[in-house]
Amino acid sequence: MRRLLPLLFALALPLQASDAVYESAAGHACFVDLLRKSGWGLAGPWERAAFVVVDNDGTYRCVEWPSIHVYQAESFSGMIPPNTVAIVHTHPVQFTRPSYHDDDEATRLDLPIYTITIRGVYKSVPGEKAVTITDKQAWVNEKRPLTAGLRPNGLPADVNSNGVTNK
Repeated sequence: MRRLLPLLFALALPLQASDAVYESAAGHACFVDLLRKSGWGLAGPWERAAFVVVDNDGTYRCVEWPSIHVYQAESFSGMIPPNTVAIVHTHPVQFTRPSYHDDDEATRLDLPIYTITIRGVYKSVPGEKAVTITDKQAWVNEKRPLTAGLRPNGLPADVNSNGVTNK
């Protein structure tokens, strides 16, 4: 029984994943800004959304969708911007987790979809179940390093593809 107790405790903890977009200063700032523009999910059943794009230097930025201000939805018509690596959207605070539709859209588009509220950040992964990035309400107040995060190839933004520091 003593051997099973740590295993049972570990299984009971919420699964939280490391995430390059969320952990980058630009990605985190984008998430907070989008949530602020939605009234922190407290101003009604309205959502906001953006594409998360990785620039040539490896930094992330958000390309916001025009707000259509409809009940518990947001939509985009047009071409997905080049170098889009994900979609992020807000939910009203009472719906903290991704919906089945969010999971299905992630698979259909083959793009991760982040769902954010003041209560947490979740990520619908194409072909998989949603994962918890953080379920701490304090995430909106966390500060990220001002340096750029890792690029998709795993190198810091200030290092070129040969591993040499850019000057």
